Parts: sequence; C-alpha cells; structure tokens
Amino acid sequence: MSRRRTSVAAWARLLAVLGMAVAAAPGNAGHGAPLRLASPPAGIWFHPLPSAAAWPDGDPRGGSQDFRALFRSDAAWPRVAAHVGVVGMYAGWITAAGDQELRQTVDFLNAHDMGIEIEAPALQAPPNCGSGVEGYVPFGQSLHDFTLAYLQRLKALGARVAFVKVDEPFFFGSVVGDPRACHFPVPEVALAVGQYARLVRTVYPEAAVGDVEPIIEGAYPQEVVTAMAQWHEIYQAVTGEPFPFFFADVDFSNPEWPVIVKALENETRQGGMPFGIIYIGDEQDVSDHEWAAKTVARFRLYQGEHGGRPDYVLFQSWQPHPRFCLPETNPNTFTGVIDAYLSGGWRP
Repeated sequence: MSRRRTSVAAWARLLAVLGMAVAAAPGNAGHGAPLRLASPPAGIWFHPLPSAAAWPDGDPRGGSQDFRALFRSDAAWPRVAAHVGVVGMYAGWITAAGDQELRQTVDFLNAHDMGIEIEAPALQAPPNCGSGVEGYVPFGQSLHDFTLAYLQRLKALGARVAFVKVDEPFFFGSVVGDPRACHFPVPEVALAVGQYARLVRTVYPEAAVGDVEPIIEGAYPQEVVTAMAQWHEIYQAVTGEPFPFFFADVDFSNPEWPVIVKALENETRQGGMPFGIIYIGDEQDVSDHEWAAKTVARFRLYQGEHGGRPDYVLFQSWQPHPRFCLPETNPNTFTGVIDAYLSGGWRP
C-alpha cells in the first residue's frame, strides 16, 4: 500500500517548534558511532508467562505452571528448542527470580545457542501521571536504576541479550485514553525511548532496542497503519536512528485484522524495519486447548491465507493460559503450538 511519507526535514521543523533538537544521522559528527545491530537469531521467539509461583508479580489467575521445567537439561522440547532463536523474559521477572533459577535459565539458553529478548518499560512516571499505567516505571522508583539492575544481573551471568522490546511507549505514553496516562507529545515519548535505548547499550552495546505497539483500528488519531508510520518517522527524526525492529500486538477481535496487519507489514518494511507479529490466544480463554487452537488458527490465517511473511514471529502470553509449556508433543501446550507452526512450514 503506497502512502505519502513525511520527510525527516518536515519532522525537524515540527520538533523545532516544540523546542526539541533533532539528533544527527547515525555516524554524523556529534552523534557518536552508528548503532550496530545484533545479528538476528532465528526468527521464532518464545515468551511464556511465569506462573505466580515462579514470579510473585505474575498473574495470580494463571501463567505457565511448568515455566521452570523449560530450562532443565532434560526439558521435553528438543525439536522446538532447536528452532527457537530467542526466549523472552519480562524485566520484572528478571529482578525477582532467585539466583539459582536465573542462572539455570541463562545456562540453558547459552547451551542451546538462544538469545534473550526482554520486554521492559521505557517511560518514567512523573509525580502527576503515569504510575500504574503499562509502559511506565512508577513515580518514586527509578527507571534508570531498574533498567541497570536487570541488565547487570544478566550480564554477570554471561547472558546474551540480543533484543529489548520496549513496552508500547507510543500508545501508553501518548495515545491511550486512560486518565492516569501522561499523554506526552509524541516527540517527547520518542526522546525518552531514545534515552532508554542508549542506557541499555551502556551494558549491552549490541542489543537491538525495538518497538511493539497495539494494532487497534480507531484507537489512534489517524488510521492505524499511518499512525505507526508517523510514530516511527518521529522516532527516527528525534533520535537519528530507526527502530531496529517492530512488532504488531494485534487486536484479533477485529475480523479485518489480517488485512490491516498485512498493510502494516508492507509499510514497516518500506520504512526499512524488520517486521514481527505476536501470536497469542485471548484473555477470556478457559482452557489451554482453547488458547492453543486460536493461536494456531491465527498463524494459519495470516501466513497461510493472507500471505503474511513476518521476519519474526513471537509466541507470547500475558494471559492466564496456557498453563503448561510442556511437552512439545501435546498440541495443547505452548511448545506444542510452536511445534505446529514448525510442522506447517511457516518459518520466517
């Protein structure tokens, strides 16, 4: 789908009006060395939700009860593990996990040549807004200190952090209707995310710090694909570098979602970014079977019927289901869903 793209010069004029300086292009004088992106591991990412037993701040309604079993030497997912390039972790879980548990997890991932993806907030809540809203570190806590705490903990264990997925900063920082949100100007959100990315790279210089946003038609001032393109252009204008990847957090309740996401995939690539999609079930699912069936149906619909060709696919859950990740031979488990993806041949 062809769209008129706003030039960086036009964004520079807008930012000048707002009193914000535009970063020099990567590699230009005054900006420092250009960003070196991590070499992308395999395009399948796996990010389960630990149960409350494995993470006190996890969802008390569910999460994967066998989360810890994933990282044992005899864990029952050898076929899937051979094809998963990245395993995701929530930043809060990294800080809460016990020393032995975290070490076992990192040792397993290193032994299986898997990188780590972290989902983390990048916005600092000031005194009057943001606290309690997704994507912000609450007022009274330090985004800077929290970020360094989880990164340095992983670094000390020899963990390979390949990607950091910033938790929907455009939507929660500027767009969402929640009255507790700050509704910052978009360039201010971009500036904050750029500063966060630089902080991450003080510990992991080659980590790719990318974006994920909810793809909800009607939630943005513009049509959602256009809104994403403009947000990413503003980010590049403010920081001097594009996001190294973008993930779509899809509103699967909209029957037109495959058409919208395919247009977004095309637009994202036109903007020079690798494109990823999150495959997940629904919040209201009552069983692992229901959750798994919906997830499988969605990747078959998008990649099998609508020609979707994402660079990355992320199998993630922040929902009560699935309760079990293992074994991969059970089609109702989380790894069983990924095995079905592999069996269908829809590999990035």
